[in-house]
Amino acid sequence: MIFNSLTTLKPKIMPFNTFLFHLIEKPFLVILATFIFHASIHSQEKDLLSLYQQALSYDASLSSARFQNEATHELISQGRSLFLPSINMNAGYDENDNQRKIYTNIDNALLSGTEADFNSYDYGITITQPLFDYSAFAKYKQILTQTNLSDKQLIYSQQDLMYRISLFYFEALMAKDQVDLLQAQRAAIQEQLLQAEAKYDAGLISIIDINETKTKAALVKAQQIAAIQKYKIKKRQIQSLTGELPGKLKGLSPVISFEQIDTPIKNWVSMAYENSLELRIKEDEIKIADREIDIKQSGHYPTVDAIARRTRTWDKGGYPYGTTPNQGNRSFSDVLGVQINIPIFSGGLTSSRVREAKLLKKKVEQDAEYLRRQVELRVRENYLNLKATFEQIKSYKQALESAKLQLQSTKIGFSEGLRNGIDILVAQQVFFNAKKDILESRYNYLMHLINLKLSVGMLTMQDLDGINQYLITEPL
Repeated sequence: MIFNSLTTLKPKIMPFNTFLFHLIEKPFLVILATFIFHASIHSQEKDLLSLYQQALSYDASLSSARFQNEATHELISQGRSLFLPSINMNAGYDENDNQRKIYTNIDNALLSGTEADFNSYDYGITITQPLFDYSAFAKYKQILTQTNLSDKQLIYSQQDLMYRISLFYFEALMAKDQVDLLQAQRAAIQEQLLQAEAKYDAGLISIIDINETKTKAALVKAQQIAAIQKYKIKKRQIQSLTGELPGKLKGLSPVISFEQIDTPIKNWVSMAYENSLELRIKEDEIKIADREIDIKQSGHYPTVDAIARRTRTWDKGGYPYGTTPNQGNRSFSDVLGVQINIPIFSGGLTSSRVREAKLLKKKVEQDAEYLRRQVELRVRENYLNLKATFEQIKSYKQALESAKLQLQSTKIGFSEGLRNGIDILVAQQVFFNAKKDILESRYNYLMHLINLKLSVGMLTMQDLDGINQYLITEPL
């Protein structure tokens, strides 16, 4: 639905942009046209799905989760590097200025020099290939679990965004309904005030009815001001997720009927145990803690590396070559072998780290058990709220019909002199309260349904699309 509406807007927008391009040398017209263009965009009605699409690219919390996920996937390359060879090169250059004293009478050319001023050079290349390193293997398995955990966290962040945009949307609709109801109540009170004034002029009622009606009108006006302010705040909350202040919001169709949930609650709890992303994340955290134990225990195991090393060193002179500057010393070394490192004793550090890792794993397991109980509690709570709200909707419908009949009969009694203005004000308040209750219960039903699916890890974009089908442009 939303994609079709966007498609139909394109032929209107493109010619207008072309028109702006031709008027680029006329600043005033450009500013005016741009203002009209943006005003037309903001005046377009928004629905739940279109706002969610905007939030996908703007919400900072979801963007943070995306970057975290991409950064975590980089750990895979880092883990693979633990099994690949490493190459290190070193080079050096030294200037030497040496002196010595000789206490001998032997005439020897090799010992005749007392000063040496020369340069020396060296370089070396070392290639190390791990052959056995249990720590690297355990770290790589831990990294794979970390990436799985990060993927689940990203999906959970998307579900959380669905929940937040739905909550803000329905709260905004609820605030808008409150504004409209108070406006209708003000109109009804004003009509009642006119009738009361007419009866007062005819001497049929006292001034008390008029004063009560004016007081009620002032109170409802104050309530409407607060409701308008609340509605603006709710739209700002939507803006915090989408980056754009929404104009009109499509309301919920008044003719939709909700269905009773027939699936037993134990089935929902079982689905939560199987699909809850929060529980799956905790399971991955337990696996990570288990891998951490392996990493710490690897401190007891030996490591085996293949080593290939080449070094070259030479200088331009110096002892024992006397003062001959062009002579020098050169050394060459090539090494190929296997290096074994066996840890023997580290002061108890490794054993302490293993005990620490085991205790931390037990902590994570207890956290997972606590979360498991909380998830079950939330599922049961949302399930019961959903069933209760379904029954409330039926009761509120009956209450609304009764309040409507009561208001009509009270108006008839007032016109016949059997009821006073205060009775009508009370009946009006009961009627509008009933309308408010049934509207809120409809939004609460949808939010309880979203909460239930979120708690079992089954909230998807299709759920938002299903709700979006019940949003209408104009009330019926």
